[in-house]
Amino acid sequence: MMGVLKKAMKSIWAPALLAGCLLVSSVVQARGEGFPGYGDRVKYADSLPHFNLGNRYLARQWWEKAVESYHNAIAIYPYDADVYTNLGIAFRKMNDLQSAERAYKQATELKKDDWVCWSNLANLYAMSERFKDSLDCFDHALKASPPVEEKEAILKSIDGIKKIMRAKGLAQASPAKAKSSPAGSKSGVSPKAASTSSASMTSVKPGLDRAAYDSWLGN
Repeated sequence: MMGVLKKAMKSIWAPALLAGCLLVSSVVQARGEGFPGYGDRVKYADSLPHFNLGNRYLARQWWEKAVESYHNAIAIYPYDADVYTNLGIAFRKMNDLQSAERAYKQATELKKDDWVCWSNLANLYAMSERFKDSLDCFDHALKASPPVEEKEAILKSIDGIKKIMRAKGLAQASPAKAKSSPAGSKSGVSPKAASTSSASMTSVKPGLDRAAYDSWLGN
C-alpha cells in the first residue's frame, strides 16, 4: 500500500470516528522527489529513505517505529511538511494527541496552502471535541482548493460538527465558505482511496435515545 512513488505524491484515506461526521486522515505516500524549495536539497534527499521507511512502518501499524523513522528524517531535514503530517498520524494512532497536534501544526506552518495539513488538524480537533478550532481549520482546508471528492468530505464533516454543536447547545464559529474554494485538484496531491465510518456520541440529545440520536444526526 505504501509503495515508493517516483513523481507525484498521493494521499491514502483512513477512517477516524466521530458521530455524524466524515472524518478522515490523509497519509502522504513514500516518494522519490518533491523538494519543498528551501533548505539543503542534499539533506532533503538524505532524509527521504527515513520518510519512506516510516511510511512502510505506518502501513504495517508499527506506530513507534514509524515515529522513530520520521524523527530521523526531521533530524536531517526539518522543513518537510509531509513528514510532520505522517508523524502526526502515527502519534494519533498511539493516542498521543498532544504530540499529534504539535506535528500537524508544524505541517501547517511549513505548508500553509495545503488542504491535507489543515484537514488532518481539523479532524484531530473534532475528535477532541474542540469544534470551533476544527471548523476554523476546515475553513483553511477549503480555501486551499482540495480535490472535488475531498471537498465534499470536508463539507460533510463541517455539517456533522455543526449538528453536534447544536445538539450540545454550543455557539458555532463563523461558517466555512465552500465558495471560497474552487473545485479541482491541488498540484501534487490526489486521492487514492476513501473509506468512512461513524460512531455514536457518548452523550445523547435530551429526549432521544442513542439510536434516535444517531438517526437524527444523519438527517
